[in-house]
Amino acid sequence: LRSLAPGAIGRMNAALRDAFDRVVPTRLDLNAADPTAPATPEAPRQGFTDAEQAERIAGFLTNLGLTRDFAPLVVIMGHGSNSTNNPHMAAYDCGACSGRHSGPNARLFCAMANRPEVRALLAERGIKVPEATHFLGGEHNTADDLITWYDTEDLPVSLAPTFAQIDRDLAQAAQAHAQERCRRLYSAPLSIGKA
Repeated sequence: LRSLAPGAIGRMNAALRDAFDRVVPTRLDLNAADPTAPATPEAPRQGFTDAEQAERIAGFLTNLGLTRDFAPLVVIMGHGSNSTNNPHMAAYDCGACSGRHSGPNARLFCAMANRPEVRALLAERGIKVPEATHFLGGEHNTADDLITWYDTEDLPVSLAPTFAQIDRDLAQAAQAHAQERCRRLYSAPLSIGKA
């Protein structure tokens, strides 16, 4: 059925997922319980100190060249892929993240970047992130172009229209991308994707 009617099977699977899957609310436990205890191989410390968080955020933002003129909503997008019945699935994921999805990294980055304690330490380094700026993490699935957003419940109400527009724009871009890929297949009708 996946070969003969992939669209119908995809819609059926999505409907079943929507009917049975439930969203499980989660919270990141990213802060070190005892920031004074050193992290060693023998006694690893769970979480990051404020200074470690600021160091990671500053390094990433500096490498991006994003150290001023912040937009009200900054999206950090990880990526991953999925596959059905493919023993080499990890080959479709990023080598930089050891064949793993990087959406959780984007989520963690944004959670750290949104903390006032981290922003205060960033300001000491010359990176002044406005209080109104919010970082939002997501993951782009490079196989089906779906986007998973993280922690949208923490998004300020004032940024809801901006987020809705970004979500619409990315969905439209994903549709155009799928059409572009499909039109390269010899058997695909030339009018695919036109409504």
